[in-house]
Amino acid sequence: MKNFKMTPNKLMIALFAVVLGGTSLATAILPKKEKSENENRFLEQMPSVVNTKKLESAENFADVWDSVKWQYINSRNGDAFKDDFETFLCDHLVGRETWVKASNGIQRLSGKQEINGVYTVDDQMIQLLKPFDQEQFYNNINAINDFAERFPEKQMFMMIAPTVQELYTNKIPSYMDMISERAVIETAYHAAVNVGTIDCRSYLSSTKDEYVYYRTDHHWTSLGAFYAYQSAAKALGYAAYGYNSFNIETASRDFQGTLYSKTLDDSVTPDSIEYFTLAKNEPKIKMTCTDGDKVTEYDSLYVRDFLNEKDKYSSFTGSNVPLVTIETDVDNDKTLLIVKDSYAHSLVPFLANHYSKIAMVDLRYIGTDLHQIIDFDEYSQVLFMYNAATFVEDGNLTKLGLTK
Repeated sequence: MKNFKMTPNKLMIALFAVVLGGTSLATAILPKKEKSENENRFLEQMPSVVNTKKLESAENFADVWDSVKWQYINSRNGDAFKDDFETFLCDHLVGRETWVKASNGIQRLSGKQEINGVYTVDDQMIQLLKPFDQEQFYNNINAINDFAERFPEKQMFMMIAPTVQELYTNKIPSYMDMISERAVIETAYHAAVNVGTIDCRSYLSSTKDEYVYYRTDHHWTSLGAFYAYQSAAKALGYAAYGYNSFNIETASRDFQGTLYSKTLDDSVTPDSIEYFTLAKNEPKIKMTCTDGDKVTEYDSLYVRDFLNEKDKYSSFTGSNVPLVTIETDVDNDKTLLIVKDSYAHSLVPFLANHYSKIAMVDLRYIGTDLHQIIDFDEYSQVLFMYNAATFVEDGNLTKLGLTK
């Protein structure tokens, strides 16, 4: 029998096997998280055909794996089960974020600028608008038009905001297969019937050298929302306050948002979160967030507890819930209903200075007649507030048809 001789190659293979085996075993037996704070999403849970308790016991792992294979082979939904199980393993892989960060770093070193759909240039992350479902886009426009036709007594407005892509168009190569957000917005506005349109794109484009979008997140900053607030003044019928009318507080300097979560790229400068409040005559606020049976009240539009979490943007009026109502001591009987995505959250602190009552409705979490959750008759104005990337793909606007 030949003497075994350890070589550098054999040592590397052995170390790799130990790391791979140890990682797999640890992934199997360690407690599973329900949510990734960094990615702000719920993680895939073990498919229901597997006995989770057995899997979490290392000594039964082989038996459970045999069961898994049997279920996969014999199940009519074998492909779906396999996909779910692979996602489960990836989501709960020990050291997953470290592995992802290393993989993304290697891709960047090789010259790749787009990672997981996020393009990075000049210390700015950009989620590019790619080809989308044209039918869904026009369905959304038609849903708003039909809604306006059914309620002619209400003033209806549409504000579609560009994302940071619009400001960096000339720095993004044509081969990236990017759709023009300007064209999307202009097409939607041209097709709007009995709905006033608010051009915030021109305001934001003219201030592109200012800090109007976050570097690591897909939202606009408070300054970007301020310019949108100014652009809406004439249409919505208020006299906008100037920049110097506000006190500006830097509430955080270490925000790393949704685009960072996709890339884990620490080379891009973390963001600052700013709160704007009127230096004089700041209105008193009562904000009520309703999520099913859970009702939470605040005396501010800024929920500072979120500053201690990964999702710091939710400090603007709280996290996404079906309904947020805001009552102020502004004595003018102006009321506004906002049908929105999360871009509206940092816009509302400006609008609240001009309305006695505002309601924000998120159709993603509502599947009923608006009359069932609010007194629709109370609101004289309706604002549809979306960013361009969300507007083209959100299939929830068709739920407007439930309200008669």
